[in-house]
Amino acid sequence: MFVGIDFGTTNSAVGIASASGDVHLVPLPAAGGTQSHWRTVLFFEPGGRLTAGAPAIARYIETGGDGRLVQSVKSHLASASFTKTSIMGKRWTLEDMIAAYLRQIRAASPVELGSRCVVGRPVRYWGADDAEDDERALSRMRTALGAAGFDEVVFEYEPVGAAARYAARLTKDELIVVADFGGGTTDFSVIRVGPTDPGTVLANGGIGISGDAFDARVIDAVVAPALGRGSRYRDELGGEAPIPAWLYGKLRRWHYLSFLKEETTVRLLKRIEYGALEPVLFERLVRTIDEDLGLVLHRAVEGAKVRLSARDVDSVDFDAIDLDMPVTRAGFDTWIAEDLTAIDGVLEDVLARSGVEAKAIDRVFATGGSSLVPAVRARLAARFGADRLVGGEELTSVAWGLAARARQVFG
Repeated sequence: MFVGIDFGTTNSAVGIASASGDVHLVPLPAAGGTQSHWRTVLFFEPGGRLTAGAPAIARYIETGGDGRLVQSVKSHLASASFTKTSIMGKRWTLEDMIAAYLRQIRAASPVELGSRCVVGRPVRYWGADDAEDDERALSRMRTALGAAGFDEVVFEYEPVGAAARYAARLTKDELIVVADFGGGTTDFSVIRVGPTDPGTVLANGGIGISGDAFDARVIDAVVAPALGRGSRYRDELGGEAPIPAWLYGKLRRWHYLSFLKEETTVRLLKRIEYGALEPVLFERLVRTIDEDLGLVLHRAVEGAKVRLSARDVDSVDFDAIDLDMPVTRAGFDTWIAEDLTAIDGVLEDVLARSGVEAKAIDRVFATGGSSLVPAVRARLAARFGADRLVGGEELTSVAWGLAARARQVFG
C-alpha cells in the first residue's frame, strides 16, 4: 500500500495505491456518511476536546461555536514571525496543530496508513519570498508529519500529482500544462505525460494568489465596509480617530481571523466599541470575532463566489448577523482582475522557461476549486483555446496522483 497526502490550505485528502496500481481515495467520516476530502480545520473546545475536518465543523455547529476554530494553517508554514499561539490556555506551535490534524486523519482512516508517504507541496508556499522561507515550510511539515507517525516522507509538487491523475486517462503521450488553483497558491507546470513517460517536468512556477485571495477581494469590496471599515471612533482623550485598517486586513484572510481573539486585540476592540461613531457597523465586526463566525463568513463568501460561476447576480448571505450583501459577476471579475494578471505573469514565465509555445500544448488540465471561476477559465481559454481545457475531480486529483507517485517512489 502506498500513501499520498494532499494537505491543502482549504481542503485535504489522502489517496492510497495498491501494489497492482489501483488507486482510491480514503473515505473520511462526514455528516450522513463519508466523503473524499476534509476541510483543513481544527476545532478546540473547552475541556480539551479536539476535532478536525468534517467532524470539527459538525462540533462547531453543535456547540454554537463554543470553542476556537482554526483554519488554513498551511498558509503560515513559510512565516518566520508565526511560531506559537494560545488556544484554550495552551500554547500550540504550527507543527503541533498540523500534526494534530494529520493524526485525526490517520485515526479516521478505515485502513492503517503506515509510516511512509508522498506529500504534496506547492511550487511556492504562500508568503515565501526566498529559499529560506521555502525550507522553513518544508522543515515544519517534516516535523509535523513525523509527529503524526510519518517518518519516511517524500515531497512532490502538487501539480505533478495532478498530472499523474490526468495521465492515467491517456492512451498516448501528451505535452500538458497543469494549472492548479488551490486555496492559497496557484501553480503551473509544463509536463510530458502518458503511457511511455512517467512525467517529465519541463518547467514550473507558482504564486501565493488563488481562492483565498479571490474571497479576500469580496471581503474588501462588500463585507468590510458593512462591518465598519472606514468609520471612526472617539478615543480616551475625546478626539476622533479612524478605526485601524489592520483589523480588516486580518479579516480578509481566513487564517488570520481566528487569531484576532488574542487578549491585546480584544482590549482594543472594547475601547473602539465604546467610542464607535457608527456603532451598528462596528458591532458586526465585534460579533464576528467574539462568536467565532469565521467559518460562517467563509461559507457565505465562498458560496456567493461559487454561485456567481452560474449566474450574474447573487449575494453574500451572512445570516448570523442579519447581513445580506449583493454581489455581481461583473463586479467580482473586476475585483480579481489584478490577481488574474499576476497569475498570468507566472504562466508566461513558466512557458518561457519550458521553451514551449502555447500552441504546442496538447491539453491544459485545470484543477483546484478556483479553476471553476469563469474569469479564470476565460483567461486560460484565451491563451490556449477553449477546446484544449479539461478538468474534473478538482478537490481530489492531487491526492490521487500523489498516491500513484508514492507507488513509483517506494515501489
